Amino acid sequence: MSTVSPAAAAALEEAMQRLLEGRPSRTDGALTIANLAREAGVSRATANRATDVIGRFRTYLATATDTGLPDTLRDKIRVLTTQLADLKRREHQEITDLRSTVSTLAQHVQALTLENQALRAALEKDAGVAHISDRRGTGDHE
Repeated sequence: MSTVSPAAAAALEEAMQRLLEGRPSRTDGALTIANLAREAGVSRATANRATDVIGRFRTYLATATDTGLPDTLRDKIRVLTTQLADLKRREHQEITDLRSTVSTLAQHVQALTLENQALRAALEKDAGVAHISDRRGTGDHE
């Protein structure tokens, strides 16, 4: 028999349902008495006095473990954290590759700019000057 208020018992019942359905709102989802109390917003001592709820929770945990209880949120968090780390590594590699490409392209632009400047300077130097080819040796003026 529980020695807790009806409001505390109801809060524990609702918290137990959320935890067992994998949709916690205040905890990491691990199926523990401490999380049940936190999820319900009651003290651990209050949760321990709710012997009916705790008994059903423990019974479910004992039977669910044998039937293949779905991963807890902690396990899901672990998997997602690993995936996130992999994505960050790949993103970092992509950024490094892109920076290298940008650097190479900037060097090409600089080389082409210098070549363009040299060609413009040569055109300006030659502007207005008519070149006469050297005809010596062709026998025209001898």
